[in-house]
Amino acid sequence: MASFPSLLESIDDLNFTQIDVLLSRALHFKDNPQLSPFNTTPKPIIATSFLENSTRTKHSFAVAIRRLGGLYLDFNAETSSLKKGESLEETFLTLFHQGVNLCVFRSSVSHQLAQFKENPPIKLVNGGDGVNEHPTQALLDLYTLSTLTDDLKGKTISIIGDNIHSRVAHSLMKLLPQFGMKIILSGPPEYLPETSSLPKGVELLTDRDETVKRSDFIYLLRIQKERHIGNSNTDNYLETNGVSLDLLKKLKKLIPVLHPGPANIGVELDQSLIKSSLYKGYLQVENSIPMRMAIIEAMLLNNDQNIGKVNGEKF
Repeated sequence: MASFPSLLESIDDLNFTQIDVLLSRALHFKDNPQLSPFNTTPKPIIATSFLENSTRTKHSFAVAIRRLGGLYLDFNAETSSLKKGESLEETFLTLFHQGVNLCVFRSSVSHQLAQFKENPPIKLVNGGDGVNEHPTQALLDLYTLSTLTDDLKGKTISIIGDNIHSRVAHSLMKLLPQFGMKIILSGPPEYLPETSSLPKGVELLTDRDETVKRSDFIYLLRIQKERHIGNSNTDNYLETNGVSLDLLKKLKKLIPVLHPGPANIGVELDQSLIKSSLYKGYLQVENSIPMRMAIIEAMLLNNDQNIGKVNGEKF
């Protein structure tokens, strides 16, 4: 695992072989949930630092850390010296010199971790940054999809909803085509990116019913009102752009439906769908733990001796 990066900001930071290793290790941890590979002294310390609210990502990392045998530190940035004007780099360096081995960081600012690519002050995982990316969510989604079909190649997944503001959609567009999947982005025109910005293997389709008909999997996104300028009108959204169980029955497409959460029942999906066996959102939650265990393990065992430098020089 020596080749794994010490800063996982984007899907671009991983090659195909590394991703394949993570899938294999996630499967291993799923089959062995009580395994604690870090039975060492001192135990590794992994912190989460979330400047945005989180339930699924933050807590699944906390569970993953404990299952690995590590020590978990919930670093509250809101009550830290960041509020006194300390730079993010100085904060990370302080954590490093306190013995923290890795930090999972979430921010409302896109690309905030990019400044540390050359000299990471501490091993870092992007837990979601602005509207940029959410690589660990995409990786656990890939793992989940791989458990739902024998072969991903040639399958079509439709990501329906607020694509332009979705960081996980941006990560999925980089990740899934590597495994032969086709992606359709669907939703109201104002929620879709420009066609010219789409990577290979991704297309736009505004007709919700036609999108569903062409899908092998559906991936629903919530409307991220906190990232919109002005009010977002969700009246009649379910009828025009959302997905209900009745719609899937009418279109004869009883296919798996994924959702990164939190799901807004009555907006992008209905109560009947989320309570049905087609809904895989809770399977994603289950799979988030073994995948995040695999990511933490790979990064902690990469033997990187260059962490904690300032301007390229060691203290």
